[in-house]
Amino acid sequence: MPTIKSEIEYVIQNILPLFSSQYDFPISDDSNVKIESIPITMGSGIKKPDVIYYHDGIPVFLIEAKKENESEKDAVEQALSYIRNFPTQKYSKNNIRPRFFAVTIGKNVFFYAHRFEVVENNFKDWGEKLDNPISFSELLKQYGLKKIEQKIIFNPNIFRKEILNELGPIYKFEDKISPEVVKNISLQILSFLQYEKDFTSHRPYIDLERYKDRQQMIRQIYEKFDWGNSLGQDNANEFRQYITRSFQGQINQYLTDQSIIAFMINIVGNFDSNTKVLDFECGSGGFLSAVINKGVGLEKIRGIDIDELPYTIAKTYLAIFFKKTGYEGIKSLPVYKDNGLFFQGNDWNLVIGNPAGGNKYEHGNLKKIGENLNRDLDENGKMDDNISEYNLSIQQAINSAKIGGKICLILPEGFFSNSNDEFLRKFVANHCQILAIIALPRGAFKKGTSTKNQKGGSQLSSQKMSIVYLQKTKEVNKKNPLSDIDVMKSDYSIFIANINESEVKNLPVSEWLEPQLNIIYEQWKEWQTTRNIKQLPTVKIKIEDKKTNQAPLFENEEKEKPDLKPKQIESKTKINDFLKDLFS
Repeated sequence: MPTIKSEIEYVIQNILPLFSSQYDFPISDDSNVKIESIPITMGSGIKKPDVIYYHDGIPVFLIEAKKENESEKDAVEQALSYIRNFPTQKYSKNNIRPRFFAVTIGKNVFFYAHRFEVVENNFKDWGEKLDNPISFSELLKQYGLKKIEQKIIFNPNIFRKEILNELGPIYKFEDKISPEVVKNISLQILSFLQYEKDFTSHRPYIDLERYKDRQQMIRQIYEKFDWGNSLGQDNANEFRQYITRSFQGQINQYLTDQSIIAFMINIVGNFDSNTKVLDFECGSGGFLSAVINKGVGLEKIRGIDIDELPYTIAKTYLAIFFKKTGYEGIKSLPVYKDNGLFFQGNDWNLVIGNPAGGNKYEHGNLKKIGENLNRDLDENGKMDDNISEYNLSIQQAINSAKIGGKICLILPEGFFSNSNDEFLRKFVANHCQILAIIALPRGAFKKGTSTKNQKGGSQLSSQKMSIVYLQKTKEVNKKNPLSDIDVMKSDYSIFIANINESEVKNLPVSEWLEPQLNIIYEQWKEWQTTRNIKQLPTVKIKIEDKKTNQAPLFENEEKEKPDLKPKQIESKTKINDFLKDLFS
């Protein structure tokens, strides 16, 4: 009767020879192959992985061996538990833990990489099955322990998985993702591009001086890839999507959904390489990226933000997009950390953005701001008594645009209804023609966590906002900004629309807002040519039936077959009831 091998005998006689002959792994010896000899605390007990391969004192590979018919899923989870709890201080040079492993089920071998991702401000990790086995030589390249003859040109998928997802854990020291982590990920990539091989002399790398293992991991990431030949629009868009998706609520106080940005860009239209565009509170660069995608030249845009976090994200995005490297290349990017209310010129074709909408301005420098804007716009003789953030933002937008230039801003509802803001409405009417007003519903914006309140999470804002689209008609006379104004004599039509809140709860903002914005955009295009709007089908939002799994998320609600020709409605959008006091 044949003797049944013990698990340790099976590993020594079958698994190790296989890895040596097929994948060029070292032969068994005490210096580079540890068999059931590394104690790892797991809960209240201690367990030992079947095999750990070492190179120069660094654990680079783990094997979890199982008998035939046992669960591969369970083997993967056990291997991950070993990696998560690996005693790096005692059993690893430079505190590095294994990042690759294999599970064997009988004679079948499956290779995995330990991956990370950020979900709702928390890290999750998992084992990602590799499409092909990895040789020991290639394994050492992954750790930066062997010179890479030809560096990798990364695409968006590799960028996300092997760079962005790897940098996150390196800079994380708390349970939750903080704005500091977000900033350091962006700043590290920007440092790679700006200082190239000298990045080790600059922040944020030098801030990890006490953590040699993390610094080594950063060096490995840099050395592995061909940065100069990997830059471009696709990877730039992946960077911004990753940042906004993974770190929602950390970038800006109120986050503008991409569907709103796209809508605002579409109603403005008519972009070319010479269109001059200003966003004086650019946040993470959403509006800048949108106008860039419309063909606006790099030298024609300017983004400004007073906070280092969004400034760093926006600058990194543009560096990747425009393939900028080196000190001079990064310096040429038109994104600045400064107060956007300071003078920015007055010849911009378009001023666009979602400026701060608070009732109080709290960033100081009012004396310098007063050189550019009016601190007593209500003309009551009291300096700064009505200085809200949106007061200054409206002034800055109008001052910065050229005659005939366009202004497209997101403003709080109070601008249209507060009696204390009547002077602001008059200021707008005195210097601009109002082209369109689109009232957005509550819940259209995500309220982020400011850098002063890092423990809060992302949530929907209850503040009601509106898109205001203007064309500048007259320069501002700072000494008499409300002179000779009779708003009621203004006689022109205004495109006005109102979007209602979603009746379906817990849907992502874009899934219920984008279809309605698309309808309004179609009406806007019709309005541009005929001053009439089409009768369009309303949007009905449906929840997928979990039983049938057949209902679409959105569908047009049509009670009867529509006429081939769209029904024309005489426009009544000169002044709408919900904004009737706009100029009162």
